[in-house]
Amino acid sequence: MTVGRVTAVAWPGQEPLAVALADAADRTPPFPGIGPLPARPIRLILAPTRATFDSLTRGRLPAWSEGAAFPESGTIVLLSDRPSVRLSDALRHELGHLALHWQLGARRPPLWFDEGYAAFAAAEWDRLEALKLNWQIARGVRMGLDEVDQALRSDRADAQTAYALATTAVLLLDRWGGSRGLQPLIAQLAVQPTFDEALRATYHVTEGDFETRWERDVGTRYGLLSWAEAVGLFWAVLAVLLVWLVRQRRRRDAARRARLDEGWTLPEDEGPSA
Repeated sequence: MTVGRVTAVAWPGQEPLAVALADAADRTPPFPGIGPLPARPIRLILAPTRATFDSLTRGRLPAWSEGAAFPESGTIVLLSDRPSVRLSDALRHELGHLALHWQLGARRPPLWFDEGYAAFAAAEWDRLEALKLNWQIARGVRMGLDEVDQALRSDRADAQTAYALATTAVLLLDRWGGSRGLQPLIAQLAVQPTFDEALRATYHVTEGDFETRWERDVGTRYGLLSWAEAVGLFWAVLAVLLVWLVRQRRRRDAARRARLDEGWTLPEDEGPSA
């Protein structure tokens, strides 16, 4: 099925879903620091089973992965075994990879920037909310950017933390860009031979300087105070919910007792028996 510049491939039963996602891809909003997606053809494949997904991606991705982008061929593969899951978010994430790689051409950004940018483009803010509850980060356990790269392809738990940290790094670079956001950095990434030289040309810092400042920023935003606030809010919400449930239970019990008492009368007192 073809919608605009997007050709969708789906197995029987998922044709309507494929058309809806193809339409969303064809009309996707501009990307941070890049703008509209270049006018190039896109192929979107919906894999109805994990086995099909692994076959299409040649088993090169972790077992928890549910999306893949192949910028060279303009192909996106999404696992669609659970159509109720919000595939539109996963689609935007993978389109972010296409947008970034098409903009940079032959240049390859670090993995953490690649994944952090895609998460930023897809507005995956739930990752940052989860990071607020991460006790390891709160107590000062740090992951350098090289460690983030490694964790992005490890087990699901470590990868989720790594995705969130990669997103915070990209958000910091976006804040440094002011009103222009990531545009100056992405422009330099397209012409400079290394990420370090692109950082120097854009922000006048080395990659090591950036990593140090990023770690400090993470400590400030997701340290013990942030963790305590997040956990405190969680328990406050839980307490309110428990109070509401108790009141509902009492109301149901009162109504049940009232129904049981209907039609019953107490016998007159006949005095004590011998």
